[in-house]
Amino acid sequence: MQNISSNVTSKVNKPKQHKYSLHGFFFLFLGFVILDQSTKLWSEKLYMVNSSLTDIRNYSQISDHIFTIGSSQNWLSFDTTYVRNTGAAWGFLGNLPENIRPYFFYVLTSIAMLIILIIFFKTNAKQTMSRLGIAFIFSGAAGNFIDRVWLHYVIDWIHFKWDFLGWNYDYPVFNVADCAVTGGVIILILDAIIDEIRNRKAKKLAKG
Repeated sequence: MQNISSNVTSKVNKPKQHKYSLHGFFFLFLGFVILDQSTKLWSEKLYMVNSSLTDIRNYSQISDHIFTIGSSQNWLSFDTTYVRNTGAAWGFLGNLPENIRPYFFYVLTSIAMLIILIIFFKTNAKQTMSRLGIAFIFSGAAGNFIDRVWLHYVIDWIHFKWDFLGWNYDYPVFNVADCAVTGGVIILILDAIIDEIRNRKAKKLAKG
């Protein structure tokens, strides 16, 4: 009787735990989107001086230097720079004709987000780290998709430049949504590495 009652209790509790975990991922998604959109609005109001009413690529902006760390030989610099990205990552395909470009990215992003969502729900609820990484990626994709729908471009504002051991690089300007996508990919890679280590340990134990 005790075993039966405990099994019933565990079955009853499982859906509730799953429901609560989904709530957590939803609030994570909502937090990322709000943070992304609010920082983009802030950057546009603060750093865009003027823009054309007919050409979204025609605008003027200013930048703020926030900090530089390191020495005169090796340094990392952080600025806030308003940029309108009409393409994908690093401005890829941003010069497509205007009667094609927005709709191309609508379809492409919608398909990508649908696939990400399907993968999320097909991932076992016990694989918390995998689901977290997927949720990060979906949140970032959603943040940039909102820009594409309302503005027909994505607002970027985080700007890093560095010079390490002679490697001088001005990294393309990005945003919070991009950070979420990158963070999600890193989490998935770490999860795959951890899973591989566990599998190897399990095989070693099985062999004795």
